[in-house]
Formats: sequence, structure tokens, C-alpha cells
Amino acid sequence: MNSSNIELLLRNLYHGNADVVKRTLEEMGRDRQGDQESVKALQEFLRRELRMPLRILAAQTISRIQKTTLPTTKAFKKPDVFQCPGAEKVKRVEILDVTCPHCRKEGTASVAGFEHEFACEVCGTLISREVPESCIEKCPVGSACVGEERYRKYLKGRKKSSI
Repeated sequence: MNSSNIELLLRNLYHGNADVVKRTLEEMGRDRQGDQESVKALQEFLRRELRMPLRILAAQTISRIQKTTLPTTKAFKKPDVFQCPGAEKVKRVEILDVTCPHCRKEGTASVAGFEHEFACEVCGTLISREVPESCIEKCPVGSACVGEERYRKYLKGRKKSSI
């Protein structure tokens, strides 16, 4: 399609006659596959157009001509920490009500989600706990997501709780 045809199509988008605009949108949907300039022109048209049937047709035309490509595996990156619920679960600090098995005193403990042991606030004895399961165990970027040291501590705690 040459540039004069493109200019004519874009001019016809803003025509007063709805039938002319409708034919223009249909033609763009057939002939403009993958053309980002046409997508931008249609998006601008949507911002300005008030006639709802034409707005709907323009949105459908955009979805027809817009190229959608799936990313390759190389394009994937590790999730942001706050996007990954598994990482957040491991990094989160929990306040636990505990009774020390050694001194029998009740108290609270601040424990990170990856820690399987913590010290009693009264006598200092190490108290073990079961580390909750998280998706970072199976995630290919789990160690990068929470950090190598936390990841090792988490796995160590999971192994102890499964024994």
C-alpha cells in the first residue's frame, strides 16, 4: 500500500459519514496487518471519536492488525520480589507466639519466613519450627528471587522439617 493510500485512509477515519469511516476501518483491518503506525492512528481515533459503534469497530480493528508475539524464554526475567507471592512469603517476618521447650516460658519471636530456628528470648535456647512450603523450591529463578543465602537457609529448613 503506498503512502497516498495511507493518507487517504487516515483522512477517511475522520469523515463525517459513518459508512465511509466503517469501510475505512474494515479496509485497514484487512490490509494493515502488523502496521504499528496504523495502530497508533486508530488509538488516536479512539481518543477523539464519540460515536460508539465506530469506537467498537476501531477497537476490533486494532486487535486484528496488532501483532502479538509471545516472548522467548530468554525474554523472561526474574519476577520482582513483590510480584512473587512465594518470595514474599519467604522474606516476610512473622511474629510467632511460642513456648520454649527448654524453660517453658511463653513469649513472642520475630522469625523470617526462611528461618527454621530462632533463639528463645528468655534463655537463648534454639527453637526449631517447620518452615512453610513455598513455590521458590520449584521455581527456576527461586534463588535469584530471594537471594542465594536465604534460599539455602530456606532449603535447609525444609529438609529438616521433612525428616
